[in-house]
Amino acid sequence: MIEISDRARELVWSAESALTGVFQRTDAIEMANQQRVLEAFWAERVSARHFTPTTGYGYDDIGRDTLDRVFARALSAEAALVRPQFANGTHAIYTALASLVEPGDRILSITGQPYDTLQTAIGLSGNASNSLKKMGVRFDAIELLPDGGIDLEAIQNADESYVKVIFVQRSRGYAWREALNMNKFSEAFAHCKELFPNAVILVDNCYGEFVEALEPTTCGADLIAGSLIKNPGGGLAPTGGYVAGKKELVERAAERLTVPGMGGE
Repeated sequence: MIEISDRARELVWSAESALTGVFQRTDAIEMANQQRVLEAFWAERVSARHFTPTTGYGYDDIGRDTLDRVFARALSAEAALVRPQFANGTHAIYTALASLVEPGDRILSITGQPYDTLQTAIGLSGNASNSLKKMGVRFDAIELLPDGGIDLEAIQNADESYVKVIFVQRSRGYAWREALNMNKFSEAFAHCKELFPNAVILVDNCYGEFVEALEPTTCGADLIAGSLIKNPGGGLAPTGGYVAGKKELVERAAERLTVPGMGGE
């Protein structure tokens, strides 16, 4: 039998008591998200027939199409593209970015440099043959403030020409900073919409799904992308990713993933 001292028990109970407020906030977020996800399943009438596999090209795959709509509802988006053919989150984000830009366009990151795998895909490091840089797309970054906040003043002074995409990385990635929350997003996105009315706000949502009661799509983001390997798959999905947001933009990402003219179909 393991002997645990009274002193150790008191320390544990004291810590749990001190963290009661934190646990309550987490439980409230969990409940809000669970309700939204369950309502999405209910609204789309998910049943056993949606889990039946299909063959061939998969036209009118009821399970796949319903999954897209469930994700869209759960992520407060107009539409979603959820596919195991996305290798990972980087693939989903790159696909979304590449679908939005053309040669001569510019991507402006308002959260500094993206994490390393995306840097290679964009062309900030290495010399990958199909990077966005090789396609003639420019990438500029505004670093976060020392306290981890978004630098609204620097955004105000940024060159407005040819900005096609405002890019935001929600999680800390490998940097020593706090993840960005919805309050910071709301303020920054409103600022960007005013300065760059024709630009698309794209959020790298990896690790961020369901950690707050709201998603970036409710705070002004036009498109979000992430990995099924992380939060949406509960750590169980071996592959896959998603893109969600405005229907027109999701369709563009679908055509970039598959074939123009076919897209998600």
